[in-house]
Amino acid sequence: MTADPIDEFRRRVRENTGRGDLLFGLITDTHFEEKDDPGGYGANALTHLRDFAAAGEACGARFLLHAGDMSNGNRPKEQSRREAFLSAEAMRGSGLPALFVIGNHDDNTYFCRDNPGAGNHGISGAEWQALVQPEGLPEGAVAAPGVSNCYYLDFPDRKVRLLMLNTIDLPFEERPDGSLKYYTINDHGFSKAQLEFVAHTALDLSRLPDSAEWGVLAVSHMSLGFLPNGAAMEKIFRAFQAGGRCRTGAEDVKPCPFRFDRHPCFPSAADPRDLVHEVEADFTRQGPRELIAQLYGHEHFDAVRTGRGFTEVAFLSSLCYRNGPEAPERRFDTPSEQAWSMVALDRANRRLKVFRHGAGADFTARY
Repeated sequence: MTADPIDEFRRRVRENTGRGDLLFGLITDTHFEEKDDPGGYGANALTHLRDFAAAGEACGARFLLHAGDMSNGNRPKEQSRREAFLSAEAMRGSGLPALFVIGNHDDNTYFCRDNPGAGNHGISGAEWQALVQPEGLPEGAVAAPGVSNCYYLDFPDRKVRLLMLNTIDLPFEERPDGSLKYYTINDHGFSKAQLEFVAHTALDLSRLPDSAEWGVLAVSHMSLGFLPNGAAMEKIFRAFQAGGRCRTGAEDVKPCPFRFDRHPCFPSAADPRDLVHEVEADFTRQGPRELIAQLYGHEHFDAVRTGRGFTEVAFLSSLCYRNGPEAPERRFDTPSEQAWSMVALDRANRRLKVFRHGAGADFTARY
């Protein structure tokens, strides 16, 4: 009798997860496209999401997390809305709390960019949040004022604050000719409101009991390097770690357009008012605190990085598609078709244990 691969996965996770670990599921870059061809790009995403949700429940995960690009965002608006709704519904099927990071494909500006005058087919951040979280953000979530898809959620029993970031937080403005000010399929950035929320609220742990024992785990769709003003968030993170102070400004913004890790970024005309933000952060009274890691997708391969002074973990796409030599070979109707993980945060040993179902392999990221 052939063993059930999900059952084997569940046993592997449970045997290697400690009682004090925070266990959660992470999937990213499903790029769902509803189509008749089951071997087409993104066509099997709902199957991946349902299997992921069922495994999360079987493994005893606290929550499930999608790190963005849930749908491909290259269809007329109503179809892209449907694909986002169906994807979120599939992930909620287990009954576990489902959390969603917005990715650069999720707002449908891919379709708008490639169809002149189709700016009205874009999906604003607030509209997308309501679509995937129809009952509102998870209980206990503290949202950034005036910013969609950015909030934090506390897990007091593990002394962990989960910080959800929005890396396409730019004005969603349609011009009279039907074009958009920014096509966030390629243009990314943080608003001043989001930087202020992170600096003054999300990273303020001073009111928590035993605040020195808490750590922050950040999640976004992409690395800060893809954002022209990502260095501003990096500066705030590093001040938080050191218990220091900082001020962000023009020096934290790259000239646009630019390239990051071979990728062309921000081809649209950049308005400095949307990218240059003066934000002061002062953590001197709070003292040094722990930034556990920043987790993200977007690049479609696994990687552990420490070059910014904190641990970053990139995750392989669940989409069955190999877009570079860093990613493993993928084939439909084989174990390599899917790729998603259960992640055990082991704070006692300062590590993230990643258990992989499908393509790729288990790995550990230390912080």
